[in-house]
Order: sequence, then C-alpha cells, then structure tokens
Amino acid sequence: MSRRAFATALLGLASVGLLIQVAPPDEVISQIRQMSVAWVLAAIALELGSCVSYVIVFRRFFPEPPPAVSRRVAWIAMGAGAVLPGGNISSAAATGWLLRRHGIGTQRLLGRCAALLCLLTAFGFFVNGLAGVLLLAGVSDGPHDLLHTGGPILVSAAVLSFAALLAIVTRRVGENAPRPVRGIAAGLEGAWKSIGEPHWRLLGTAGFLCLDMAALWAACAATGHAIGFIALAIAYCIGYLTTTVPVPAGLGVLDAGLAASLVLYGLSPSASVGAVVVYHSIAIWVPGVGGLVAWLPTRRRRAVGPGAVSLPALGAVAAATDPGRLMRTPARNPPTHVYEAATPTGPRTCVADREVSAGDVLGGIP
Repeated sequence: MSRRAFATALLGLASVGLLIQVAPPDEVISQIRQMSVAWVLAAIALELGSCVSYVIVFRRFFPEPPPAVSRRVAWIAMGAGAVLPGGNISSAAATGWLLRRHGIGTQRLLGRCAALLCLLTAFGFFVNGLAGVLLLAGVSDGPHDLLHTGGPILVSAAVLSFAALLAIVTRRVGENAPRPVRGIAAGLEGAWKSIGEPHWRLLGTAGFLCLDMAALWAACAATGHAIGFIALAIAYCIGYLTTTVPVPAGLGVLDAGLAASLVLYGLSPSASVGAVVVYHSIAIWVPGVGGLVAWLPTRRRRAVGPGAVSLPALGAVAAATDPGRLMRTPARNPPTHVYEAATPTGPRTCVADREVSAGDVLGGIP
C-alpha cells in the first residue's frame, strides 16, 4: 500500500471514529429509520435542482459546444466532483479534460475552468459571510453570539479580500508572478468579468449552492429536529472545508465535518449524523448517477464496415471542425449510414451503424 493510500485510509478511519464520538451508531441507525420519507424525497428533488443549476451556469462559461454536448459534459464533471477527491476542483479538472478537443484553445479553456471554479468558491464564502451577518442580527434561529457569527464573517471577509488583492497584485506584476499564481488570478479575473456581464445563466451559481444547502436542510427536517436555514448555511460552509482533504467522495471526512458543524450550530448529535449520512448519500448518488448516464453513451459508439472510422474518431473530427458540416448520405443497406466529414486534411468518408447527431461529438472522449 502506498503512503498516500495509507494516509487516506487513516484519515477515513479517524473521521469514522469522530462520527462515533459525536453519536453512537445505534442512535444514528434508529434516527435514520424514523426519518420522514417525504422530507428525504424533498432532499433528493432539491439535490437534483442543484445539479440542473450547475448545468445552467456551466453553459454560460462554455457556449461553444452544442447544447446536448455541454449538458453531458456538465453532468460528467459533476459526477467526477461527487466521487473524486477535491469536489469542485475535480469537476473543473474533468471539464478541462472533456472539452480539450472542442476548439476552445488550451489557455482559454483553462482560464474558463478556473473562472467557474473561482466564481462558485467566492459565492460560497460570500454566502457564509452574509449568513453570519444575518445570524448576528437575529434574523434566524440559532446561536447569535460573536463566536458563532463573527468567525464566519471574518473568515469570509479575509478570503474575499485576499482574492481581490491577489488579482490586483498579479495584474501589476505580470509575467514575473509565479505561474500558479497567474492561473489563480486569471480565474478570479474571469469570475469578476462574468459578474460584470449579467446573464440569467449566472443564477445557476446561486441555485447550485443554495439548493444543495436546502437538500441538507431537508435531510435535517426529516429527522424531526429543527435548525434555522441561516445557521445551517454557516455549518454547511464550515463542513465543506473538509473537502480540501484528498479523500474520494469526501467519505468520512465530509460527514464528520458537517455533523460536527451542525452540532455546533444547535442540532442534536444523533440527528446531525443521521441527516448528514442521508444527505451525503444523496449528494453522491444524484450527480454520480447523472454523470454515469451521461458518460455511458460515449462508450457505445462504434463503426461498422471494413476500413470504417470509429465513432469516437468521428467525434474527434467533428469537435475539431464543425459538427454542422457532417452531411448524411443514404446508404444502400440501412441502417448503415455513410457520412462525409470535413477534416483538416480534406473530406473523409465515415460509416456508422446509426445516424450521427450533434451530441456524437462526445464520441471523441476516450
């Protein structure tokens, strides 16, 4: 076993141990059994709404691919973020890999991935700080002391101020700044530029985060124990900081972080752990299954006939040129279809066992 795998396993075991310390397993199991099915279904619906919101804002940053392709890539990226370490960072990396053949250009593609990631992250810290202010003002139920409200406000203000300062300093230093710093600054600039150009798709940013929070709130409501939504929003943001720990799907680590945060903001221990276990299962399975459903068709494309170009290769050609230039020519023996694709080296005849649509450009994904 490698050192990284050993460290990951050790972190997972420590997180499970922390969960057991928060609430005994028998109490958690009893709590889950007594959960309201209606509220659990509501949590699933809210999580699905969060995923759809991500697809909406994704299209704002990546308008070049056809809509069907863009939606499919967004779902696959969400699935990657749900099951791989890093959360949204893994989603951004998956997006860059999936769209690398769609004629956006490497630098522009990396810049847009970073901009989307920075926008989602910055909005999360903004919501955290705003929730702290509202809780301090007594707008919602929950602890109103400075320890529970001032901390989130100070952390959010510090992070957002540092991000703005980093972008300004990097702009002045220019090429002398380290490459990773320039990459982060470019992402911040892209995020700020997107805000400066209002578009309805940016509402997907709020929907992606707030509906996911609402899914956790619904899971808490399913236990029969109440917690104010604003207090839950702060607990959510604190808990999700644990996703920086590289554990697949955040298993154990995210659960421990969220459960401890919910207890800190007023929910009972057994209800916290039970709600988090159910919520985290939903947060993995909804985008995970959606990403799998979006990915599977890309593995089924195959060509028929001797010397034919496979559909994955055809997809790569289409992505490198223009899917609209694919021209269908009826074949003698249906359902075989013959296509003439315009490639950089000239026209090329391709044969497939079905009609190719714009969505087939994803066949270029290996």
